[in-house]
Amino acid sequence: MAPFIGFEAVQAELYVDASLSNAQRENLIAQVHQAKNRVEAAFGKMQSSPRYIVSKNPAYQQAGFNPTGMARSALLRECVFIGPKGMNVDVIAHETAHVEVFHRASFFTKNFKIKPWLLEGSGTYVDYRAPLLLENINIERAQVSRVMGLSDFSPKDTWAYQASRVAFERIDPKTLYGGIERLNSGESFDTVFGKQH
Repeated sequence: MAPFIGFEAVQAELYVDASLSNAQRENLIAQVHQAKNRVEAAFGKMQSSPRYIVSKNPAYQQAGFNPTGMARSALLRECVFIGPKGMNVDVIAHETAHVEVFHRASFFTKNFKIKPWLLEGSGTYVDYRAPLLLENINIERAQVSRVMGLSDFSPKDTWAYQASRVAFERIDPKTLYGGIERLNSGESFDTVFGKQH
């Protein structure tokens, strides 16, 4: 629907609206490429071909879109919305990691098995913004344990993102996709991701 609501393709699967200048559009093409490369370097070759929809228009925030970025899995494809605060490689890589997990997970795995700490841990693993770098995180073990038990948390809970980043250290990133396949095959989350050190 993007072309019908004022977005135009600047590259395959990359749609922007009139709020972006030509220079910003060119920069965005490079940033999406860098973000995909970062995700592949961390976790392995991507299988998804997400659609990126980018706008600096604040009206989308009033419609419920995150002004930084958000990833969604639709019936036929995964989409990344990038808002005015998210036009950088870190946010784009973070959301791209999410859509790749969504793409690989079955409906049941995605909606009932994957815990938020794993999803956000993988996103923060490729997100190099200062508050999410391990060397800048000072968090108690109890908070890491707490986040691993949560079924959801707010985008405003910086501590939960930081705790998820620390919790993700228990996983070899190169085993993430294989772990999702194991979840799809019927293994429990705790068997696949809960007991690693």
